Amino acid sequence: MTLRKQVKYNTKRCLCNNWGKAISIVLLNTAVYLLFAIIEMMIAQLLELPIGDSTILMSVSGAHTLSFILSLLMSIGSFLLMVPLNLGIMRWYHSLSDGVSEDIMGIFSCFANRKMFFRSLWLSLNTGVRIALTAVLYLFLPTVGFVLSSFLLSSHLSEALFLGSLSLVFSAVLFLLMGGFFLMRIQRYFLAKYYLLDGETTVRQAIRSSVHATRGICDEILVFKFSFLLWALSSLLVLPVLYFSAYYSMSTMLYARFLMEQDKRSNSIVPVAADENTREVSFEQLHQSMPPEDLAQTQTFVHPSEEEQPND
Repeated sequence: MTLRKQVKYNTKRCLCNNWGKAISIVLLNTAVYLLFAIIEMMIAQLLELPIGDSTILMSVSGAHTLSFILSLLMSIGSFLLMVPLNLGIMRWYHSLSDGVSEDIMGIFSCFANRKMFFRSLWLSLNTGVRIALTAVLYLFLPTVGFVLSSFLLSSHLSEALFLGSLSLVFSAVLFLLMGGFFLMRIQRYFLAKYYLLDGETTVRQAIRSSVHATRGICDEILVFKFSFLLWALSSLLVLPVLYFSAYYSMSTMLYARFLMEQDKRSNSIVPVAADENTREVSFEQLHQSMPPEDLAQTQTFVHPSEEEQPND
């Protein structure tokens, strides 16, 4: 049985008697997010600002100073509230993976802990800047290609149109290729927020630990995330998002804990002799050697029996 199926099976076990709380958390998180949008709309109407230009980019282009300031303030407020809230939600799922079903108001725990509050904000900013710089590095050339293609295709010369079409195709292929590498590259920060949950790990340590633990398996992490693609698409119908959000959050928690435990065990291995016969243990070998019940050091993470096969 693949690791992905084990994770999804144990996710359903964890959520079995906790779907009500999990869905309530999704609704509460959504309500807080929508609250900022409603407040921004109400203020814009009171000040008679163009609601359609309330976003930052449109406000700048439209030179609406008040609308820009309003959008900026609401974005900052949303950031200050949503980032710690999301970390609190992760802590709730972390407790659930240990078999402890906490009260849903526990998702606001980061607001009562000043250290965790500021660490969650700093981690989000830190990884956000790193991801943005990585995007520039990987997507700069395809972007230049698209700009050049647009310039050539706007010409009326047949040679320019041919070169523009050729450049457009090449840029599209390069974008898909570099985009794939970019998505794999940023998975190195996938575990950072999970390392932060213990309350003792600093942001710097969390990022370093995440980069170390995901070394060589970024493609595995990306494949794991893409295995939820159909569920994500079904969420466009709105109602399935209540199920998908809880299902995905619990699954990523169990998967993250497995990767962290795997890295912890690999670091605890002391080689007897460093000779030419010594070799590294691969991800799949370590996965197969670990008892299924120890995947995340939780009572809920167990291996299904031969008679009870999980579904994706």
